[in-house]
Amino acid sequence: MDKRYSCFFEMDYRSGDVFIQLKGDGQEIRFMFMIGFFSIPSFLFLLLRLWNGKTDKFEIDGFGYAVTYYFSLREKRLFVEQLIYNDNGQPITQSYLFDFEKFVKAIDRGFSIYVQEQYDKGILPLEKEEHTHPLSQQVLKEYGEFSAIINKK
Repeated sequence: MDKRYSCFFEMDYRSGDVFIQLKGDGQEIRFMFMIGFFSIPSFLFLLLRLWNGKTDKFEIDGFGYAVTYYFSLREKRLFVEQLIYNDNGQPITQSYLFDFEKFVKAIDRGFSIYVQEQYDKGILPLEKEEHTHPLSQQVLKEYGEFSAIINKK
């Protein structure tokens, strides 16, 4: 079983949709969020609350996608339940168990790589700051705070 963790981000700048694929401990989960300028900071904020011990569980939805994610911290393991609906409206739940530190650090590394790729492609810095862009200055600022905190430990 492959225990390495990796994370890949994909964004649609026109719609603001964000897709995050995370692999680790032989599992793969795909997060889907709409409204990237809001959902990315929200996701990072909630992960930081777990990281700092301010909560041991949270839920977040797809901000327009018919999906809900339930996170709970069990010692050093992160339990994630993904509730989606099939074409017939029937609920489908999938469960995952990750090493919490590796999960968070993979999110950090994946976002950092994605942002650097956007600089390399000339997409960043944005020609004109748009607060609704998934990589607005505010989103990048909040990511920087997230990264600084999780890399202290």
